[in-house]
Amino acid sequence: MNSPNEALLAVRDATQLQKDLAESYDVIVVGSGAGGAVVAKELAERGVRVVIVEQGGWHRQHRDLPSEALQRLYQTSGFTMTIGNTVIPVPLGRCLGGTTVINSGTCFRLPPVILKQWREQRGLTELGDEELTHAFDRIEKFLHVAPADFKFMSRSNTLMQELFAKEGIWGAPLQRNAIGCSGCGMCCYGCTHFAKQSMDVSYLPCAIRSGAVVYTGAQVTRILSEPNNPHRVCGIMAKAGKHTLQLRAKTVILAAGTLATPQLLRKHRIARKNPHLGKHLTLHPATKLFAEFDEEISGWEGTGQAHFVDVLKDEGILFEGIFVPPDLVGMTFPFSGEKLSAFMRHYSRIVSYGFLISDSSEGRMLSLPFLNNIFTYSLSETDLTRIKKAITFLARILLKGGAKRVITPVHHRLSELTSLADVEQFNQLTFRASDMEILAFHPLGTCRIGRSAAEGVCDQNHQVFGTEGLFLCDGSILPSSLGVNPQMTIMALAMRLANRLVEKN
Repeated sequence: MNSPNEALLAVRDATQLQKDLAESYDVIVVGSGAGGAVVAKELAERGVRVVIVEQGGWHRQHRDLPSEALQRLYQTSGFTMTIGNTVIPVPLGRCLGGTTVINSGTCFRLPPVILKQWREQRGLTELGDEELTHAFDRIEKFLHVAPADFKFMSRSNTLMQELFAKEGIWGAPLQRNAIGCSGCGMCCYGCTHFAKQSMDVSYLPCAIRSGAVVYTGAQVTRILSEPNNPHRVCGIMAKAGKHTLQLRAKTVILAAGTLATPQLLRKHRIARKNPHLGKHLTLHPATKLFAEFDEEISGWEGTGQAHFVDVLKDEGILFEGIFVPPDLVGMTFPFSGEKLSAFMRHYSRIVSYGFLISDSSEGRMLSLPFLNNIFTYSLSETDLTRIKKAITFLARILLKGGAKRVITPVHHRLSELTSLADVEQFNQLTFRASDMEILAFHPLGTCRIGRSAAEGVCDQNHQVFGTEGLFLCDGSILPSSLGVNPQMTIMALAMRLANRLVEKN
Protein backbone atom coordinates (compact mmCIF):
# COMPACT_ATOMS: atom_id res chain seq x y z
CA MET A 1 0.00 0.00 0.00
CA ASN A 2 1.25 3.47 -0.84
CA SER A 3 1.59 5.91 2.04
CA PRO A 4 0.24 9.47 2.15
CA ASN A 5 2.59 12.14 0.93
CA GLU A 6 5.30 12.99 3.47
CA ALA A 7 4.30 16.65 3.23
CA LEU A 8 1.21 15.82 5.28
CA LEU A 9 3.41 15.09 8.27
CA ALA A 10 3.49 18.89 8.64
CA VAL A 11 -0.27 19.00 9.30
CA ARG A 12 -0.92 20.49 12.73
CA ASP A 13 -3.53 18.85 14.94
CA ALA A 14 -5.16 21.81 16.66
CA THR A 15 -6.71 19.59 19.32
CA GLN A 16 -3.20 19.04 20.67
CA LEU A 17 -2.40 22.70 21.22
CA GLN A 18 -0.98 23.37 24.68
CA LYS A 19 -2.08 27.01 24.76
CA ASP A 20 -4.11 29.61 22.89
CA LEU A 21 -2.47 30.57 19.62
CA ALA A 22 -2.55 33.75 17.52
CA GLU A 23 -1.04 33.92 14.03
CA SER A 24 -1.22 36.13 10.93
CA TYR A 25 -1.37 35.14 7.26
CA ASP A 26 -2.33 36.64 3.91
CA VAL A 27 -5.26 34.27 3.32
CA ILE A 28 -7.31 31.97 5.57
CA VAL A 29 -9.10 29.05 3.90
CA VAL A 30 -11.85 27.34 5.91
CA GLY A 31 -12.28 23.81 4.59
CA SER A 32 -9.95 21.43 2.77
CA GLY A 33 -12.19 19.82 0.16
CA ALA A 34 -12.42 20.36 -3.60
CA GLY A 35 -12.70 24.13 -3.27
CA GLY A 36 -10.46 24.88 -0.31
CA ALA A 37 -7.54 22.62 -1.23
CA VAL A 38 -7.34 23.85 -4.82
CA VAL A 39 -7.49 27.56 -4.03
CA ALA A 40 -4.94 27.08 -1.22
CA LYS A 41 -2.46 25.28 -3.47
CA GLU A 42 -2.81 27.78 -6.29
CA LEU A 43 -2.24 30.72 -3.94
CA ALA A 44 0.61 29.13 -1.98
CA GLU A 45 2.49 28.30 -5.16
CA ARG A 46 2.41 32.01 -6.04
CA GLY A 47 3.96 33.09 -2.78
CA VAL A 48 0.80 33.86 -0.80
CA ARG A 49 0.97 32.96 2.91
CA VAL A 50 -1.98 30.61 3.34
CA VAL A 51 -3.45 28.78 6.33
CA ILE A 52 -6.10 26.06 5.95
CA VAL A 53 -8.49 25.33 8.80
CA GLU A 54 -10.25 21.94 8.75
CA GLN A 55 -12.82 20.79 11.30
CA GLY A 56 -12.15 17.10 10.71
CA GLY A 57 -8.99 15.13 11.32
CA TRP A 58 -6.23 13.73 9.13
CA HIS A 59 -6.51 9.96 8.82
CA ARG A 60 -3.20 8.49 7.75
CA GLN A 61 -4.52 5.05 6.86
CA HIS A 62 -7.77 3.70 5.45
CA ARG A 63 -8.24 0.11 6.54
CA ASP A 64 -11.73 0.30 8.01
CA LEU A 65 -14.79 -1.66 7.09
CA PRO A 66 -17.22 0.64 5.27
CA SER A 67 -19.45 0.76 8.36
CA GLU A 68 -16.44 1.88 10.42
CA ALA A 69 -15.45 4.48 7.83
CA LEU A 70 -18.85 6.10 8.25
CA GLN A 71 -17.98 6.80 11.87
CA ARG A 72 -14.50 8.11 11.12
CA LEU A 73 -14.70 10.00 7.84
CA TYR A 74 -18.31 11.16 7.46
CA GLN A 75 -20.13 14.14 8.92
CA THR A 76 -22.54 12.91 11.63
CA SER A 77 -21.55 9.31 10.76
CA GLY A 78 -23.20 9.62 7.36
CA PHE A 79 -26.56 10.75 8.70
CA THR A 80 -26.64 14.37 7.59
CA MET A 81 -30.04 14.78 5.98
CA THR A 82 -32.74 17.06 4.67
CA ILE A 83 -36.38 16.86 5.68
CA GLY A 84 -39.46 17.53 3.60
CA ASN A 85 -41.91 15.26 1.81
CA THR A 86 -39.25 12.62 2.41
CA VAL A 87 -36.05 12.37 4.41
CA ILE A 88 -32.96 12.42 2.20
CA PRO A 89 -29.53 11.45 3.61
CA VAL A 90 -26.70 13.62 2.28
CA PRO A 91 -23.34 11.89 2.92
CA LEU A 92 -20.57 14.45 3.51
CA GLY A 93 -16.90 14.12 4.42
CA ARG A 94 -15.56 15.40 7.75
CA CYS A 95 -11.83 14.89 7.41
CA LEU A 96 -8.75 16.40 5.81
CA GLY A 97 -9.63 16.44 2.11
CA GLY A 98 -13.36 16.82 2.77
CA THR A 99 -15.88 14.93 0.70
CA THR A 100 -13.24 14.12 -1.94
CA VAL A 101 -11.98 11.45 0.48
CA ILE A 102 -15.32 9.64 0.47
CA ASN A 103 -16.62 10.31 -3.05
CA SER A 104 -16.42 7.94 -6.01
CA GLY A 105 -13.61 9.76 -7.83
CA THR A 106 -15.85 10.55 -10.80
CA CYS A 107 -14.65 13.56 -12.84
CA PHE A 108 -17.09 15.34 -15.14
CA ARG A 109 -16.44 18.76 -16.58
CA LEU A 110 -19.12 21.42 -16.27
CA PRO A 111 -21.59 20.61 -19.09
CA PRO A 112 -21.42 23.36 -21.77
CA VAL A 113 -25.23 23.62 -21.80
CA ILE A 114 -25.21 24.52 -18.10
CA LEU A 115 -22.51 27.18 -18.53
CA LYS A 116 -24.51 28.59 -21.43
CA GLN A 117 -27.60 28.80 -19.19
CA TRP A 118 -25.62 30.58 -16.49
CA ARG A 119 -24.32 33.11 -18.96
CA GLU A 120 -27.52 33.70 -20.94
CA GLN A 121 -30.23 33.27 -18.31
CA ARG A 122 -28.40 34.52 -15.22
CA GLY A 123 -26.11 37.05 -16.85
CA LEU A 124 -22.92 35.48 -15.47
CA THR A 125 -20.90 36.61 -18.45
CA GLU A 126 -17.62 36.76 -16.51
CA LEU A 127 -17.56 32.94 -16.37
CA GLY A 128 -15.56 32.58 -19.57
CA ASP A 129 -15.29 29.39 -21.63
CA GLU A 130 -11.59 29.79 -22.31
CA GLU A 131 -10.62 30.35 -18.67
CA LEU A 132 -12.67 27.41 -17.41
CA THR A 133 -11.43 25.11 -20.18
CA HIS A 134 -7.86 25.96 -19.24
CA ALA A 135 -8.66 25.22 -15.60
CA PHE A 136 -10.20 21.84 -16.46
CA ASP A 137 -7.19 20.95 -18.60
CA ARG A 138 -4.80 21.72 -15.73
CA ILE A 139 -6.85 19.90 -13.12
CA GLU A 140 -7.26 16.76 -15.23
CA LYS A 141 -3.53 16.64 -15.91
CA PHE A 142 -2.66 17.18 -12.24
CA LEU A 143 -5.11 14.54 -11.01
CA HIS A 144 -4.27 12.07 -13.80
CA VAL A 145 -7.93 11.91 -14.83
CA ALA A 146 -8.52 9.02 -17.25
CA PRO A 147 -11.27 6.56 -18.21
CA ALA A 148 -11.85 3.80 -15.69
CA ASP A 149 -10.09 0.58 -16.62
CA PHE A 150 -12.47 -2.29 -17.45
CA LYS A 151 -9.89 -4.63 -15.91
CA PHE A 152 -10.58 -3.20 -12.45
CA MET A 153 -14.31 -2.51 -12.75
CA SER A 154 -16.68 -4.52 -10.62
CA ARG A 155 -18.56 -7.23 -12.51
CA SER A 156 -21.70 -5.26 -11.69
CA ASN A 157 -20.42 -2.49 -13.98
CA THR A 158 -19.17 -4.70 -16.79
CA LEU A 159 -22.35 -6.78 -16.89
CA MET A 160 -24.41 -3.59 -17.18
CA GLN A 161 -22.18 -2.48 -20.05
CA GLU A 162 -23.03 -5.75 -21.81
CA LEU A 163 -26.77 -5.40 -21.16
CA PHE A 164 -26.93 -1.83 -22.44
CA ALA A 165 -24.92 -2.80 -25.53
CA LYS A 166 -27.43 -5.58 -26.32
CA GLU A 167 -30.11 -2.89 -26.46
CA GLY A 168 -27.98 -0.66 -28.68
CA ILE A 169 -27.46 1.88 -25.91
CA TRP A 170 -24.13 3.67 -25.66
CA GLY A 171 -22.27 3.44 -22.38
CA ALA A 172 -18.68 4.19 -21.42
CA PRO A 173 -16.14 4.13 -18.61
CA LEU A 174 -16.35 7.11 -16.28
CA GLN A 175 -13.49 9.57 -16.13
CA ARG A 176 -11.83 9.05 -12.73
CA ASN A 177 -8.94 10.58 -10.77
CA ALA A 178 -7.18 7.37 -9.73
CA ILE A 179 -3.56 6.38 -10.40
CA GLY A 180 -2.86 2.66 -10.37
CA CYS A 181 -6.33 1.76 -9.15
CA SER A 182 -6.40 -1.87 -8.04
CA GLY A 183 -10.17 -2.10 -7.74
CA CYS A 184 -10.33 -2.39 -3.96
CA GLY A 185 -13.94 -1.15 -4.07
CA MET A 186 -13.41 1.28 -1.16
CA CYS A 187 -13.59 4.57 -3.07
CA CYS A 188 -16.37 5.94 -0.88
CA TYR A 189 -14.85 4.76 2.40
CA GLY A 190 -11.26 5.99 2.09
CA CYS A 191 -9.18 4.50 -0.75
CA THR A 192 -7.04 1.83 0.89
CA HIS A 193 -4.16 2.28 -1.58
CA PHE A 194 -4.36 6.09 -1.88
CA ALA A 195 -4.82 5.63 -5.62
CA LYS A 196 -7.79 7.99 -5.74
CA GLN A 197 -6.45 11.51 -5.96
CA SER A 198 -8.54 13.05 -3.23
CA MET A 199 -7.37 16.41 -1.94
CA ASP A 200 -5.35 14.90 0.91
CA VAL A 201 -3.33 12.91 -1.63
CA SER A 202 -2.98 15.54 -4.35
CA TYR A 203 -3.55 19.26 -3.84
CA LEU A 204 -2.95 19.56 -0.08
CA PRO A 205 0.58 18.07 -0.09
CA CYS A 206 1.52 20.50 -2.86
CA ALA A 207 0.05 23.40 -0.91
CA ILE A 208 2.07 22.41 2.16
CA ARG A 209 5.28 22.05 0.19
CA SER A 210 4.70 25.59 -1.06
CA GLY A 211 4.40 26.92 2.47
CA ALA A 212 0.73 26.55 3.36
CA VAL A 213 -0.04 25.74 6.99
CA VAL A 214 -2.83 23.27 7.80
CA TYR A 215 -4.71 22.96 11.08
CA THR A 216 -7.07 20.01 11.59
CA GLY A 217 -9.57 19.59 14.41
CA ALA A 218 -10.37 23.32 14.44
CA GLN A 219 -13.98 24.49 14.39
CA VAL A 220 -14.63 28.09 13.40
CA THR A 221 -16.49 29.91 16.16
CA ARG A 222 -16.26 33.48 14.93
CA ILE A 223 -15.52 35.45 11.77
CA LEU A 224 -13.63 38.56 12.83
CA SER A 225 -14.29 42.05 11.46
CA GLU A 226 -12.20 45.19 11.56
CA PRO A 227 -12.97 47.19 14.75
CA ASN A 228 -13.86 50.32 12.79
CA ASN A 229 -15.44 48.57 9.82
CA PRO A 230 -17.87 45.71 10.52
CA HIS A 231 -18.17 45.08 6.77
CA ARG A 232 -14.48 44.20 6.41
CA VAL A 233 -13.29 40.80 7.65
CA CYS A 234 -9.87 40.42 9.25
CA GLY A 235 -9.70 36.81 10.41
CA ILE A 236 -11.35 34.00 12.35
CA MET A 237 -11.48 32.43 15.78
CA ALA A 238 -11.60 28.64 16.04
CA LYS A 239 -12.10 26.17 18.86
CA ALA A 240 -9.12 23.84 19.02
CA GLY A 241 -9.58 21.24 21.75
CA LYS A 242 -9.28 23.10 25.05
CA HIS A 243 -7.71 26.13 23.44
CA THR A 244 -8.45 28.88 20.95
CA LEU A 245 -6.88 29.49 17.57
CA GLN A 246 -6.95 33.12 16.44
CA LEU A 247 -5.92 33.69 12.84
CA ARG A 248 -5.65 37.09 11.20
CA ALA A 249 -5.68 37.82 7.46
CA LYS A 250 -7.03 40.39 5.04
CA THR A 251 -8.72 37.65 3.01
CA VAL A 252 -10.92 34.84 4.35
CA ILE A 253 -12.21 32.12 2.03
CA LEU A 254 -15.09 29.94 3.22
CA ALA A 255 -14.93 26.52 1.57
CA ALA A 256 -16.77 24.58 4.26
CA GLY A 257 -19.37 23.05 1.95
CA THR A 258 -22.85 23.77 0.66
CA LEU A 259 -24.57 23.05 3.96
CA ALA A 260 -21.95 24.50 6.33
CA THR A 261 -21.03 27.74 4.55
CA PRO A 262 -24.48 29.40 4.76
CA GLN A 263 -24.68 28.35 8.41
CA LEU A 264 -21.39 30.11 9.12
CA LEU A 265 -22.60 33.26 7.38
CA ARG A 266 -25.90 33.31 9.21
CA LYS A 267 -24.31 32.54 12.58
CA HIS A 268 -22.01 35.52 12.21
CA ARG A 269 -24.74 37.80 10.87
CA ILE A 270 -23.11 38.14 7.47
CA ALA A 271 -25.40 38.54 4.44
CA ARG A 272 -28.28 37.92 6.84
CA LYS A 273 -30.58 40.20 4.83
CA ASN A 274 -29.65 38.61 1.53
CA PRO A 275 -32.79 36.92 0.15
CA HIS A 276 -30.75 34.02 -1.30
CA LEU A 277 -28.73 33.01 1.74
CA GLY A 278 -29.38 29.32 2.49
CA LYS A 279 -31.88 28.98 -0.35
CA HIS A 280 -31.87 27.29 -3.79
CA LEU A 281 -30.48 24.02 -2.42
CA THR A 282 -30.23 21.36 -5.11
CA LEU A 283 -29.12 17.80 -4.38
CA HIS A 284 -29.06 15.57 -7.49
CA PRO A 285 -31.46 13.10 -5.81
CA ALA A 286 -30.22 9.58 -6.51
CA THR A 287 -31.15 5.97 -5.96
CA LYS A 288 -30.38 2.51 -7.31
CA LEU A 289 -31.85 -0.83 -8.34
CA PHE A 290 -30.69 -4.28 -7.32
CA ALA A 291 -31.10 -7.26 -9.64
CA GLU A 292 -30.40 -10.95 -9.05
CA PHE A 293 -28.69 -13.02 -11.75
CA ASP A 294 -27.67 -16.67 -11.95
CA GLU A 295 -23.95 -15.93 -12.21
CA GLU A 296 -21.63 -14.99 -9.38
CA ILE A 297 -21.16 -11.21 -9.44
CA SER A 298 -19.43 -10.30 -6.16
CA GLY A 299 -20.09 -6.68 -7.01
CA TRP A 300 -18.15 -5.35 -4.03
CA GLU A 301 -14.94 -6.49 -5.73
CA GLY A 302 -13.60 -3.86 -8.13
CA THR A 303 -14.35 -0.21 -8.74
CA GLY A 304 -17.99 0.36 -7.90
CA GLN A 305 -18.69 3.55 -9.85
CA ALA A 306 -16.82 3.13 -13.11
CA HIS A 307 -19.40 3.13 -15.91
CA PHE A 308 -22.14 5.52 -17.05
CA VAL A 309 -24.95 5.88 -19.58
CA ASP A 310 -26.34 9.30 -20.53
CA VAL A 311 -29.03 8.21 -22.99
CA LEU A 312 -31.64 10.19 -21.00
CA LYS A 313 -29.47 13.19 -20.20
CA ASP A 314 -31.82 15.55 -22.08
CA GLU A 315 -34.52 14.47 -19.65
CA GLY A 316 -32.33 15.21 -16.64
CA ILE A 317 -31.31 11.61 -15.87
CA LEU A 318 -27.77 10.24 -15.64
CA PHE A 319 -27.12 6.53 -14.99
CA GLU A 320 -23.96 5.51 -13.14
CA GLY A 321 -22.61 2.30 -11.71
CA ILE A 322 -22.75 1.88 -7.94
CA PHE A 323 -22.40 -0.93 -5.46
CA VAL A 324 -23.10 -1.08 -1.73
CA PRO A 325 -20.72 -3.14 0.42
CA PRO A 326 -22.31 -6.09 2.22
CA ASP A 327 -21.93 -4.60 5.69
CA LEU A 328 -23.95 -1.51 4.68
CA VAL A 329 -26.56 -2.83 2.31
CA GLY A 330 -29.12 -3.62 5.01
CA MET A 331 -29.36 0.11 5.75
CA THR A 332 -30.55 0.87 2.22
CA PHE A 333 -32.62 -2.22 1.47
CA PRO A 334 -36.45 -1.98 1.38
CA PHE A 335 -36.97 -5.40 3.09
CA SER A 336 -36.46 -6.74 6.58
CA GLY A 337 -36.66 -10.06 8.38
CA GLU A 338 -36.69 -13.18 6.23
CA LYS A 339 -36.73 -11.21 2.97
CA LEU A 340 -33.59 -9.37 3.97
CA SER A 341 -31.97 -12.61 5.11
CA ALA A 342 -32.74 -14.29 1.78
CA PHE A 343 -31.44 -11.27 -0.12
CA MET A 344 -28.14 -11.35 1.76
CA ARG A 345 -27.73 -15.08 1.11
CA HIS A 346 -27.84 -14.30 -2.61
CA TYR A 347 -25.89 -11.03 -2.46
CA SER A 348 -22.94 -12.46 -4.39
CA ARG A 349 -25.28 -12.76 -7.40
CA ILE A 350 -26.64 -9.23 -7.14
CA VAL A 351 -26.01 -6.44 -9.66
CA SER A 352 -26.62 -2.81 -8.70
CA TYR A 353 -26.88 0.24 -10.93
CA GLY A 354 -27.95 3.76 -10.01
CA PHE A 355 -28.86 7.15 -11.34
CA LEU A 356 -29.10 10.79 -10.36
CA ILE A 357 -31.45 13.44 -11.63
CA SER A 358 -30.89 17.08 -12.43
CA ASP A 359 -33.43 18.38 -9.96
CA SER A 360 -35.96 21.15 -10.49
CA SER A 361 -36.73 21.02 -6.76
CA GLU A 362 -35.07 23.47 -4.39
CA GLY A 363 -34.54 23.35 -0.65
CA ARG A 364 -33.61 25.92 1.95
CA MET A 365 -32.04 26.44 5.35
CA LEU A 366 -34.32 27.14 8.30
CA SER A 367 -33.38 28.25 11.80
CA LEU A 368 -35.63 26.65 14.41
CA PRO A 369 -35.63 26.98 18.20
CA PHE A 370 -33.63 24.18 19.87
CA LEU A 371 -32.78 22.61 16.48
CA ASN A 372 -30.46 25.33 15.18
CA ASN A 373 -30.25 25.21 11.38
CA ILE A 374 -31.98 22.49 9.41
CA PHE A 375 -32.38 22.04 5.68
CA THR A 376 -35.72 21.34 4.09
CA TYR A 377 -36.13 19.85 0.63
CA SER A 378 -39.20 18.37 -1.03
CA LEU A 379 -39.18 16.48 -4.30
CA SER A 380 -41.40 18.07 -6.94
CA GLU A 381 -43.79 16.10 -9.10
CA THR A 382 -41.47 16.74 -12.05
CA ASP A 383 -38.57 15.11 -10.23
CA LEU A 384 -40.71 12.22 -8.99
CA THR A 385 -41.68 11.58 -12.61
CA ARG A 386 -38.00 11.58 -13.62
CA ILE A 387 -37.18 9.09 -10.89
CA LYS A 388 -39.99 6.76 -11.91
CA LYS A 389 -38.92 6.94 -15.55
CA ALA A 390 -35.34 6.07 -14.62
CA ILE A 391 -36.47 3.11 -12.49
CA THR A 392 -38.66 1.66 -15.22
CA PHE A 393 -35.95 2.20 -17.86
CA LEU A 394 -33.35 0.36 -15.79
CA ALA A 395 -35.75 -2.40 -14.75
CA ARG A 396 -36.54 -3.21 -18.38
CA ILE A 397 -32.84 -3.40 -19.26
CA LEU A 398 -32.16 -5.73 -16.34
CA LEU A 399 -35.10 -8.07 -16.89
CA LYS A 400 -34.56 -8.28 -20.65
CA GLY A 401 -30.92 -9.04 -19.88
CA GLY A 402 -31.77 -12.10 -17.79
CA ALA A 403 -32.31 -10.83 -14.26
CA LYS A 404 -34.45 -13.19 -12.16
CA ARG A 405 -35.85 -10.28 -10.21
CA VAL A 406 -35.33 -6.54 -9.83
CA ILE A 407 -35.63 -4.84 -6.46
CA THR A 408 -36.71 -1.21 -6.66
CA PRO A 409 -36.16 1.54 -4.08
CA VAL A 410 -39.92 1.89 -3.66
CA HIS A 411 -41.26 0.60 -0.36
CA HIS A 412 -44.42 -1.44 0.14
CA ARG A 413 -45.79 -1.48 -3.42
CA LEU A 414 -44.09 -3.47 -6.17
CA SER A 415 -40.68 -3.30 -4.57
CA GLU A 416 -39.85 -6.53 -6.43
CA LEU A 417 -40.32 -6.96 -10.18
CA THR A 418 -39.96 -10.31 -11.91
CA SER A 419 -41.37 -9.64 -15.38
CA LEU A 420 -41.83 -6.91 -17.93
CA ALA A 421 -45.53 -6.99 -17.07
CA ASP A 422 -44.55 -6.04 -13.51
CA VAL A 423 -42.57 -3.12 -14.89
CA GLU A 424 -45.60 -1.88 -16.81
CA GLN A 425 -47.73 -2.22 -13.70
CA PHE A 426 -45.09 -0.33 -11.73
CA ASN A 427 -45.11 2.41 -14.35
CA GLN A 428 -48.84 2.94 -13.76
CA LEU A 429 -48.40 3.50 -10.05
CA THR A 430 -48.75 6.85 -8.39
CA PHE A 431 -46.44 7.13 -5.45
CA ARG A 432 -45.21 9.77 -3.03
CA ALA A 433 -41.68 10.85 -2.30
CA SER A 434 -41.91 9.18 1.09
CA ASP A 435 -42.50 5.81 -0.60
CA MET A 436 -38.91 5.74 -1.90
CA GLU A 437 -35.38 5.36 -0.62
CA ILE A 438 -33.51 8.43 -1.92
CA LEU A 439 -30.01 9.68 -1.23
CA ALA A 440 -28.23 12.80 -2.43
CA PHE A 441 -24.48 13.22 -2.81
CA HIS A 442 -24.13 16.66 -4.41
CA PRO A 443 -25.65 19.54 -2.41
CA LEU A 444 -25.25 22.82 -4.31
CA GLY A 445 -26.48 26.38 -4.54
CA THR A 446 -27.11 27.77 -1.05
CA CYS A 447 -24.86 30.84 -1.57
CA ARG A 448 -25.10 31.12 -5.30
CA ILE A 449 -23.15 33.49 -7.52
CA GLY A 450 -25.13 36.43 -8.88
CA ARG A 451 -24.69 39.76 -10.61
CA SER A 452 -25.99 41.59 -7.54
CA ALA A 453 -27.26 40.94 -4.03
CA ALA A 454 -30.73 40.75 -5.56
CA GLU A 455 -29.62 37.66 -7.51
CA GLY A 456 -27.06 35.91 -5.33
CA VAL A 457 -24.96 35.84 -2.17
CA CYS A 458 -21.56 36.40 -3.81
CA ASP A 459 -20.45 38.21 -6.94
CA GLN A 460 -18.74 36.75 -9.99
CA ASN A 461 -15.40 37.07 -8.21
CA HIS A 462 -16.80 34.99 -5.29
CA GLN A 463 -16.82 37.92 -2.81
CA VAL A 464 -19.82 38.07 -0.47
CA PHE A 465 -21.94 41.08 -1.31
CA GLY A 466 -21.55 43.78 1.34
CA THR A 467 -18.52 42.17 3.05
CA GLU A 468 -15.02 43.05 1.93
CA GLY A 469 -12.37 40.38 2.04
CA LEU A 470 -14.77 37.43 2.43
CA PHE A 471 -14.95 34.96 -0.44
CA LEU A 472 -16.81 31.66 -1.02
CA CYS A 473 -15.31 28.64 -2.74
CA ASP A 474 -17.38 25.44 -2.60
CA GLY A 475 -20.53 23.89 -4.04
CA SER A 476 -22.70 26.52 -2.38
CA ILE A 477 -21.83 29.09 -5.07
CA LEU A 478 -23.03 27.04 -8.03
CA PRO A 479 -26.15 28.75 -9.40
CA SER A 480 -28.04 25.62 -10.46
CA SER A 481 -28.05 21.85 -10.58
CA LEU A 482 -25.40 20.45 -12.94
CA GLY A 483 -26.76 17.00 -13.75
CA VAL A 484 -23.28 15.51 -13.25
CA ASN A 485 -20.89 14.96 -10.35
CA PRO A 486 -19.70 18.47 -9.37
CA GLN A 487 -16.20 18.14 -7.91
CA MET A 488 -14.40 19.17 -11.11
CA THR A 489 -16.57 22.28 -11.49
CA ILE A 490 -15.87 23.29 -7.89
CA MET A 491 -12.13 22.82 -8.49
CA ALA A 492 -12.19 24.87 -11.69
CA LEU A 493 -13.99 27.74 -9.96
CA ALA A 494 -11.48 27.52 -7.10
CA MET A 495 -8.63 27.90 -9.58
CA ARG A 496 -10.46 30.86 -11.09
CA LEU A 497 -10.81 32.48 -7.65
CA ALA A 498 -7.08 32.07 -7.00
CA ASN A 499 -6.36 33.85 -10.27
CA ARG A 500 -8.65 36.73 -9.29
CA LEU A 501 -7.07 37.12 -5.86
CA VAL A 502 -3.54 37.14 -7.28
CA GLU A 503 -4.53 39.67 -9.96
CA LYS A 504 -6.18 41.84 -7.32
CA ASN A 505 -3.01 42.02 -5.24
